[in-house]
Amino acid sequence: MIQAWRKAGPGGVAGPRTVKTSRTIRSIPKAVVFLLLMLPAIGMGQDTAGKDVLRVCADPSNMPFSNAEKEGFENKIAELFGKELGLPVEYTWLAEQFGFARNTLKRWLATENRYACDLIMSATAGFEMGKTTLPYYRSTYVLAYVKGRGLDAVKTPADLLALSEEERKNLVIGGFAGSPPIDWVVQNGLSQQLRGYRGESGNYTEDPGDMVSKDLVNGDVDVALIWGPIGGYYAQQIQNVDIEVVPFTSADGMQMDFPISMAVRYGNDQWLERVQTFIDENRGSIMSILQDYNVPLVPLRPEDKVVVEEEDDDD
Repeated sequence: MIQAWRKAGPGGVAGPRTVKTSRTIRSIPKAVVFLLLMLPAIGMGQDTAGKDVLRVCADPSNMPFSNAEKEGFENKIAELFGKELGLPVEYTWLAEQFGFARNTLKRWLATENRYACDLIMSATAGFEMGKTTLPYYRSTYVLAYVKGRGLDAVKTPADLLALSEEERKNLVIGGFAGSPPIDWVVQNGLSQQLRGYRGESGNYTEDPGDMVSKDLVNGDVDVALIWGPIGGYYAQQIQNVDIEVVPFTSADGMQMDFPISMAVRYGNDQWLERVQTFIDENRGSIMSILQDYNVPLVPLRPEDKVVVEEEDDDD
């Protein structure tokens, strides 16, 4: 059974999408095509990122990252940044799924002569809609289960594999399609126990954390394989059961931890530097916020601290 969810975590199997040019556009002279492509830029004023308001692109229903009530850790980090800038924080809300950056960070509001928002708080490696800061934290996927239901001996993912054949056969394991833990499940012969979830949905009332807060708690799944910030947060929030969160590590045979950066539009190098300075000067406060939300943190790697020169590619 496949269910719909959003922002399940980084490292999925989906790759860059290729957009095919339609026959209609191919039949238009190149000079006309050029003018048509330039129309959105005509009349655009100077980019005002970080000038009068800190405008953040965010999901209105995606805890623990963000929500419309501004209760997520990305909201708290944005508030910290706004305080340092001496600017109010405003949001452009949209479900974080395919097209999110194009319809927020890159959306020009002609009537207001500005972009909809200027900063994405979480961007993974390979972000193509703008430039990213150096990673400000690294987290990992986790395995979560409710204590007292027969899995208390599982302290590492390898312990789950060490269960008897009869115990493994009776498990229901929840995981998001395309996420690294799904590959781990398949490689270790547990695909028959898998209950799959989709990573994208436009429904604001559904959260990826429902796999833990509802399905795991209610016993619909025995094990939840989920991005660490989600699993850690809901394990902390839920009071009626005791949820154990077991991080994946390199010992489990594949990459499960990923770096997270902030992102700005191409061409905004000065704004990018200002965001990076904020991260560098407030790293301790940012880590404290992440720890308050029980985010499983993995040390940044040496490559996470190296600036990679990027060319502007705003097409």
